[in-house]
Amino acid sequence: MAHVEKYTKGSVQGLSIHWDRKTENHSNQEIDNERSNLNYDLCEKEGDTLSRMNDRLREVHCLNRKDVKVCSDWVVTLPENLKGTSEKEQREFFEKTYEFLANRYGGEKNVLSANVHKDETTPHMHFAFMPVVWDEKKQREKVSAKEVLTRKDLKTFHQDLDTFLKKEIPHIYKDGILNDKTIGVDTVKDLKKHSLEIEKQKKAMDAEIKIKEKDLERKIQSLDKEFESK
Repeated sequence: MAHVEKYTKGSVQGLSIHWDRKTENHSNQEIDNERSNLNYDLCEKEGDTLSRMNDRLREVHCLNRKDVKVCSDWVVTLPENLKGTSEKEQREFFEKTYEFLANRYGGEKNVLSANVHKDETTPHMHFAFMPVVWDEKKQREKVSAKEVLTRKDLKTFHQDLDTFLKKEIPHIYKDGILNDKTIGVDTVKDLKKHSLEIEKQKKAMDAEIKIKEKDLERKIQSLDKEFESK
């Protein structure tokens, strides 16, 4: 029902365009632009994914390295047995899932966005957050994906979410979703396909960033030579 990915700041700059639907030109052909108006962001803070990320980075300590994972993204799909429910009930499922995730990962201050996409084959939510922990030694907050998304956290995640939803919304979330069999083969395939698509977009964006960095470096070198010749 859910899987998580970790991203660098450079990757988020590109992925946020997809999450926030800032373009109609998508590499994912299954996105129906005519249905994008049905999407919504459950994070009510001002701005978008990118601006919220930059705002939070100014508040916490983060190593100045390009490979630091400053953002984690849980993709939670709508359970197969809820696809036939009303829009109100589906939204309630995503709202309660958002509540669970926000509480689990440090509260609203760490949430970057929670875009629910209704314009793809399977409705799902991208819960993007900054993995932040308290550095007891230096008495400050710091970014550390490895300390937040630990083996224990990942191992207990689905069971904890399942238990929470059964308690909070028993009127619509009855059966529980914990394995491929109960999820449904089609949903599992969609989830894996979506994961591959995100990875493909990430690689393309990383390549584009490298090209732009090299181009910028050439321009700087050219300006340096021009300055030295004067």
